[in-house]
Amino acid sequence: MLAAFAFDHGLNDRWRAAVDAHKAHAAEAWPQEAGGVIDQEGRYHACSSIAADKIAHFEIHEDEMEAVCGHRPAAILHSHCSSEDEQGKIVPPQDCPSAQDMRSQMDWAVPWGISLVTEGGATDPFWFGDQVERPALLGRSFRHGVDDCYSLVRDWHRQVAGIEIPDFVREPDWWAPHEGEPPLDLYAQGFEQAGFVRVDRGRDSILAGDCFICSVRSPVLNHAGVYIGGGLILHHLAGMCSARDPAAVWRPKLDFLVRHRDLPEDFVCSEL
Repeated sequence: MLAAFAFDHGLNDRWRAAVDAHKAHAAEAWPQEAGGVIDQEGRYHACSSIAADKIAHFEIHEDEMEAVCGHRPAAILHSHCSSEDEQGKIVPPQDCPSAQDMRSQMDWAVPWGISLVTEGGATDPFWFGDQVERPALLGRSFRHGVDDCYSLVRDWHRQVAGIEIPDFVREPDWWAPHEGEPPLDLYAQGFEQAGFVRVDRGRDSILAGDCFICSVRSPVLNHAGVYIGGGLILHHLAGMCSARDPAAVWRPKLDFLVRHRDLPEDFVCSEL
């Protein structure tokens, strides 16, 4: 059985009977993905998949969703499954949302849960979406598309500065080149759309709220963080917990700075 997740959003306990029903459904369907919806009364309804590839994807027809729970579900659940590669090696289930998962969650705007399923059973789901309680800024575990460096930048602006910035649909390895396709450059292409403008400052003149964008083992910019004052940055590296680090350690990478257009330059950052 896979390990439990670090942050408890409270939804697994709130919908315990529905979650357990989903886990049983997902375990029975393995190695195919399975899913369903939780209605406004907290009941789980298993749904059939209309995905062309039911091993790698799950998709619910809107008509079935409306038939089982009305116009708007309280939450949507599905599974990611372990698989076997061409050499017979077991590939663990993807423990983060795909770009399509993120897109669908944004479209429905309800909590979205994903259980990880192996031959041994299903985990409690992890939850994501702006309708789901967020963990503390410091010490959160890493999950791409849920709790990653961009998620931390978004949450800092919402919780500390009172500024909403949009989320962006992204695959777990969006910065990696794929055969026949160039790597995406989401930070360079998206920071203006998110409300940021580039600022030119000396490395010793950084202001609280300035955000750095840099490259970490990537051909494109793929990491970001926030300068929070006192010589510290707040950021979240893959495979680690979100943390405050000395800005001096990252100073060689701090020459690409952006700042949200709605954040005044005299903003005073509250202590984290």
